[in-house]
Amino acid sequence: MNEEDEYIAAFEENAGVFSEALPAVVREFQKSAVEVSHYNDIPAAISFFTILGQITKDFIRIPNGRNIEDSRIHFCQIQTSGTGKSTLYNFVGPVAKKTFEKINEHKRHPSLVVTTDKGMKGTVMERKFDVFSLVDYTDSVLVGGYTEVKEMEVDEDTFEEKWTGNMVPKRIAGQLEGSGLAHWDEFEYSGIFKQSQHQDRAVVYLNTLMNTLAGESWVIDKALSSFGDGAVMECFCERSVLAMTYPPKNLNDVMADKGVLQRMLLYVWEVPKFIQHKMRLEQISKAGTIEEVNEPIDKYADALFSLYKLVLDRYNEVGGDPLQTVTFAGNFQQVLQLEYENMNNYLWNTRAEVADIASNFTTRLMKILIKMSVLCSVASAPSIRNKDERFIVTGHNVRQAATIVRQCYMTLVDWLERSLRVKRHSVTQNSLETFFISVYNAMEKDEEGYVNKTLYLKNIKEKSKKSQAQIYRHFETIKHKFEEEWFGRSKYIRMVKGDEE
Repeated sequence: MNEEDEYIAAFEENAGVFSEALPAVVREFQKSAVEVSHYNDIPAAISFFTILGQITKDFIRIPNGRNIEDSRIHFCQIQTSGTGKSTLYNFVGPVAKKTFEKINEHKRHPSLVVTTDKGMKGTVMERKFDVFSLVDYTDSVLVGGYTEVKEMEVDEDTFEEKWTGNMVPKRIAGQLEGSGLAHWDEFEYSGIFKQSQHQDRAVVYLNTLMNTLAGESWVIDKALSSFGDGAVMECFCERSVLAMTYPPKNLNDVMADKGVLQRMLLYVWEVPKFIQHKMRLEQISKAGTIEEVNEPIDKYADALFSLYKLVLDRYNEVGGDPLQTVTFAGNFQQVLQLEYENMNNYLWNTRAEVADIASNFTTRLMKILIKMSVLCSVASAPSIRNKDERFIVTGHNVRQAATIVRQCYMTLVDWLERSLRVKRHSVTQNSLETFFISVYNAMEKDEEGYVNKTLYLKNIKEKSKKSQAQIYRHFETIKHKFEEEWFGRSKYIRMVKGDEE
């Protein structure tokens, strides 16, 4: 068996073991998803939990000492272009929309009562679920603002509206506001990976909306200078983030320097060429055929809506106290600690620079593991006949959730290993180039700035302690920086003007 066959066999075996560990409804969803988005078993399962975490966010609070978390999962799929990210969303998106429509029509979801002290305290806002796919990242689109409109009143005689002569502010909600999904198909343009003033604000907004819904730290504030000092626009975004992108060149720098990605469950997969080839063959095999689209979408929207109603009923049974919706079995902490140790042990054989970055994700991943354990308990509820045994988060649920989180952690560490190795090689090459220039600058030159090429390369070899083959190989990559001339039987070189620094 060659290396490619071994990779595929291991991948498929791992996918099988991974799938078998999950609750039945998740396995079925995953199976349907990979029929259209081949080899994307893990992202498919995480997408299911992203929807489930969103629709249960107002019924569940998860205690963690003095901290309290909500049930939302924020997911970012970082994967090679053309390997099924958008195709997967073409299945996940419609399932989410159909589920949200059912919840909105059900009209039993609790409203949001504003508790902040920024001018809207006491406002009751109906929660409606939808999917917002982001393509514009300006403040006015994301967060919203106020505009001035004519104040109107009803004429007592004619009963017609007329302008009072006054202008009054009107609140225009940003498209981040609300419940449902905030979907990025091209997350590379979100502001996370590129530097600019408004993109920096987008990073702040993302960090804020991913704060726990317990408390007020999740409300996005934007100062409104045009409405006087102290005027603030509040954006009430309770959405879950579902983002996709190809691996940007500066991904490892963003991982190290910005906290946004650490708040998300990342799945990083640089898909090998031979897997891409198999994906294309799968696509070709279905060319010219027709498959039923609506049936699986309706099936899983119904399944998610059934889970929603189960959790809603449980929430009402415990008197509307989201801290009592789920309880935790005695073996929950024990298995959670074991999974943490497994995660930590995975870093032992990595380089220090990899371990430093990956360890920044560990605390957040443990929080996500706890959330996923809760959601596994929720997803398992329909298969538990005894109602008294439902919504108890067990060690088994932790192990189910760990099959997902562990895969994401391993792909993250493996990516860092590869990318930092490439980066280090690039830095080495660049520093060697600087060395070539400094040696040239230090040598005596003739009146026209030429030095003997043989003597120059000999000096490079002696001072860099590199082999002759390495020196000549690297010179080939930078020889465009030099002009070469024969003087007699010897070749001389001169740095091209402007490249001396």
